[in-house]
Amino acid sequence: MLLCTLDNLTDYLHAAFLTACETQNPGLAERHIESVSGEILDLLTPRFPLPWPHVPAIIRYIAAVFASYRTVEAITTLVDTENQTDNEWIPLQNEYRRADTILKDLAKGKVNLAELEDLAGEGEEPSVAVVSPGPYFDLSRF
Repeated sequence: MLLCTLDNLTDYLHAAFLTACETQNPGLAERHIESVSGEILDLLTPRFPLPWPHVPAIIRYIAAVFASYRTVEAITTLVDTENQTDNEWIPLQNEYRRADTILKDLAKGKVNLAELEDLAGEGEEPSVAVVSPGPYFDLSRF
């Protein structure tokens, strides 16, 4: 299940920059979307079991920001520098930190996700079956 699309990334990256990244490394953004989606689902599935009826907006936001950040980070090291006041990546860095905080809070249960709250606890109930062989010796005669 992919949690965002390439179009969602253009909310955080200029389309021309995304095209430039794809020119340097074809399929880069799609690979990041896939890996970010898997990581987020791995983190949230214990709390919100799959399948989800749809991708909630906040989850789409988190996935798009993470995939955007990783796409930029794969092409340039400028995304990691914050000491310059003219750094054009500061807005993306701020969004990344915000999305990371929201995701951690969702995973820990500090933030509720009303759209998926009904799914919480609907996973399969754990069950255990104990099977043992019959007695080897009949000690009832002693």
